[in-house]
This record gives sequence, C-alpha cells and structure tokens, in this order.
Amino acid sequence: MAVLILGTGHFLPPKQVENKDLLETINTTEDFIVSRTGVLTRRHVESHLGVKDLLVPACKAAINNAGLNPSDIDMLIVNTLSPDHHDPSEACLIQPLIGLGKVPSMDIRAQCSGLLYGMDIATQFIKTSRCKYVLVACGEVLSKRMDVSDEGRNLSILLGDGAGAVVLGHSYDHGLGVIDIITRADGAFYELLWTQAPGSANASFSDDESACFYFRMNGKEMFNHAVECMAEVVHEILLKNKITMADIDIVIPHQPNLRILEALMQKLGIPESKVSINVHRYGNMASASLAITLSECTYDRSTLQGKKALIVGYGSGATWGAILYQF
Repeated sequence: MAVLILGTGHFLPPKQVENKDLLETINTTEDFIVSRTGVLTRRHVESHLGVKDLLVPACKAAINNAGLNPSDIDMLIVNTLSPDHHDPSEACLIQPLIGLGKVPSMDIRAQCSGLLYGMDIATQFIKTSRCKYVLVACGEVLSKRMDVSDEGRNLSILLGDGAGAVVLGHSYDHGLGVIDIITRADGAFYELLWTQAPGSANASFSDDESACFYFRMNGKEMFNHAVECMAEVVHEILLKNKITMADIDIVIPHQPNLRILEALMQKLGIPESKVSINVHRYGNMASASLAITLSECTYDRSTLQGKKALIVGYGSGATWGAILYQF
C-alpha cells in the first residue's frame, strides 16, 4: 500500500511586517537582518488571535484540496510550540472547529521537524489500515514570543506566524507517494535552542528571571549542526534508495534562514533552481515553515506529475529528517 499526499493547504495572517517595522522595538538594522537571515518580510497575527485561528483555515483548505469532507478524516496530528493554551492539546481545541468527528487527535512536539514526524506517524497508521485519511497540521504564532532585548534580538528578527496542513491517504499505485521516511533526534543538543520556562523542573521564577520564558539559541553551533544533520540524512535516504541528487527534481526544505539553506545547497551540490525558498517572504515560522512550503509547492499537484521530491528539515531537540516522495 502506498501513502499519498492527497491535499495541502496553508494560511497566513494578512498583517505583513517589513524589516524597517522591527526597528521600532529591536536594536538592529535592515542591512543586518538581510545579510544575516535573508528575511525581507514576515507575517504577524493581530493581538487578539491565537494559533487556532491559523490552523483551522489551513486544515480546511487541505481537506478541500484533497476533495474530501471533514467527516472523512480518521486522525488529526498537530505540531506546535505556540499553542493557544498550555493544556490540553491544540489538536483537541481545533478538532470541533474543523468539523472533524470524534477521531483520535493529538499533539506532537518535534519542533521545526513536526511535519516530518507527523507524516511519519500518519504513514504508519495508513499502511497498517488503522486509518484511511490522516490530517497533519503545523502552526505557529511566534510573534508573541519575541524577545526584543539585545539578548534575544538575533532570533526575534527571524520570526513569523503561519500554519500549513497536509492530508495523507492510501493508494494501491506503488509507483507513487511516499517512497521512504527517515526521522532522527539527538537530545545531546537539547540546549542549542530552548525555552526554559514554564516547566516542572523549576519551582518558580521571579521577575528578574523573566528571560527564561523566551527562546535562547546558540546560533553558531546550531547553524553547523543543522547543516550537518540535514546533509547527512539526505545522503542516507538517497543511498538507501540507490539514487543520487541528480534524480531529485525538487527539494522542499524547512526555512530556518537563507544562510543555512545556502550552506546546505553548497554542501549537497544542489542548484538553487531545484530548491523551494520562501524564507525571504515569511521568515522562520518554526514547524509551520516546512508545512507552508510543502503547501505552496503542491497545492496544484498536476504541475509536479512524474517528479521526485525530497522534503527535509531540522528542528530543536535536536530533531531532523527527510522524506523521499514520488509525484
């Protein structure tokens, strides 16, 4: 049994934030933002909105794009590091808003690798015939987690909001669909990018320790580890399936920043013409980045007929992986 991408969808908040707009709150320059990240604009939600307001329309778009109804979906998997509420799950919050039945609904926390992990899980449920159609959604509202102090500015200049979703289903055409999936993790790199609080490891935090509620990143080490891991998993999946980069027609990567993508292309010898890049338009949206990039590339799948794709990503944890897919 083959597993196919039946539909994709995404949703971006209408508010566009230019680099010059960030200078009002962040001690930086437009030249620095562009040279270090490649980001020109990003989308931010209005203050009264949460990630559910992005996830729900993205999911509905994916279901519609698949030619299905919400009642057809057998499972919902959601990845977000910016849920509307600490608990319970974001999946249970959006399940009735999408119009799903009383199907299993769960959150995972694979960070920027959430789409890869979610598709990996969905594939197993479909291949074992437990589910016919699985909806995987990734959404983030990172604009509300921006640390505009000098300590957090180099990450905050990257951050954007958005959501993307994919519907996976079964097919008996073994020449199409998911060829292979590899997912990896190494917790030894846990503190390359993390948010210390809130959490049960800490009893309480005073106002002086409020920085613990913001992302903290070891930028240089994470840059190197991300490029190394993504290149490694690409080599692994190509070797395992006895093909080379020359056999790949399109590369769909997570969008951390432009410098990481350029380093990955150089390391793998991938021409930019094969790589889908949107980080300059949307910034880094954590798990939503790869989901939205996939949606933009595949919403009209007729243009991809016969093409072989490589979907690759890396996230904090550290987590990473790759999917080899035949359209």
